[in-house]
Amino acid sequence: MKPSATIIGGSMAGLFAATALSKKGWDISVHEKVPVPLSGRGAGIATYDELADLVFKATNNNNVLGTTAKSRVSLDINGKIINSYDYPQVYTSWQYLFSILREQISNNDYFMGDDCIKIEQNEDKAMAFFENGKKKETDLIIVANGIKSELRTYVDNKAYPQYAGYVGWRGVVNEEEISKKSLETLSNYFIVVLPYNQQIASYPIAGEGEDPFTKGNRRINWIWYKPAPDEALKSLLLGKSGKQYIDGIPPDEIRTDIVQDLYEEANDKLPPQLKELVEMTAQPLIQPIFDLESQKMRNNRIVTIGDAAFTARPHVGMGVTKAAMDAFTLSEYLEDSTNLDDLDKWEH
Repeated sequence: MKPSATIIGGSMAGLFAATALSKKGWDISVHEKVPVPLSGRGAGIATYDELADLVFKATNNNNVLGTTAKSRVSLDINGKIINSYDYPQVYTSWQYLFSILREQISNNDYFMGDDCIKIEQNEDKAMAFFENGKKKETDLIIVANGIKSELRTYVDNKAYPQYAGYVGWRGVVNEEEISKKSLETLSNYFIVVLPYNQQIASYPIAGEGEDPFTKGNRRINWIWYKPAPDEALKSLLLGKSGKQYIDGIPPDEIRTDIVQDLYEEANDKLPPQLKELVEMTAQPLIQPIFDLESQKMRNNRIVTIGDAAFTARPHVGMGVTKAAMDAFTLSEYLEDSTNLDDLDKWEH
C-alpha cells in the first residue's frame, strides 16, 4: 500500500506539500476549512530563484511565472527617482500562483469546508477529526493552515503568534485605471518610499484576464507598513458592525473613517504616483504583522510547515518560498516510505 498523508490547509503550503508528496508516490488529501474557493484578494508575491525552481518542480510548467521589474528605486516626495539599484526580479500574484498549483490536485483529493478540530495518533496511524463528522486516518498529518492554526498545539503547545507592533495596509489597482504619467514609474520598477518610521512599496503583478503579463493588462500591488500600538490596532480592527476583531478584519468590515484617514495620510506623505495608487484602491486591506517561532515542527506522525510553524515578515517576500521549501524538503526525507525516522533530521 502507498503511504498516505492528510494535509490540513488548502493554501500555498498545503498545495506545495500535496504536489511534493504526490511525486514521491504518496496518497494525499487536502482539507481546507473555508467552504468556498480561496482568494488572495490580489496580493502580490515577490519570487526568488528557489521559488521558481520549486513551482516548476510542482507543476512541470516552465511558463512565465509573473511580471519583471529590472530595478528597485526610491522616490522623493515629488515623485522623482533619487536612488536606483539594479535587481531584476519576477513578481507574481497570489491568485495566479494558487491557480497553477491547484490544477495539480484532483478535485477528488481537495476538500473545502473541512474544518479539522482534533488530531489523535498512535504507533501506526494519525487520525484527523472534522467538524462535519468526517474522520481521516493516514500515516502522516501535515498541519499547513497558517499562522492562526489552532492545531499547532499538537506539535508545539508553547508557540503563539506575537504582534510585531505594526500593520501592512495593502491593495491592488488595474494598470488601465492609473494615469499615464504615474504608470511611467509604477509599471517599470519595484518602488520603495520611506516616510518617517514607515515604508511603502509597489510593483507590477499579473492581471486577471487572458493576457495577464502584458503592460496595460496587469495590476500594481502596494503595501504600506505603518506603526500601530495595541490601542491603535484595536481601533483599526473595530468593524462597521461593531464587532471587535483580534488579529485581522474582513475587508468589508473596515470602517469608512479608517480608510479616509489613510487617503489623507497618503496625500500628506506620499509622492504623487503612490498617492494616486492608494486613492484608486476602493477597498484597501489591513494585515497586522505577527511573528511566530516554534521550537518543534514534529510530534511523531504530525508535522507543521509554512506559517503554521514559522513566519517570515512580508518585507522580503519569503513566506511562500519558505513554505515551498518546507514542503519539498519534507518530501525528500519521506520518499515513498512510512518510516518516519528521518523526520528528526528534517526538523533540525
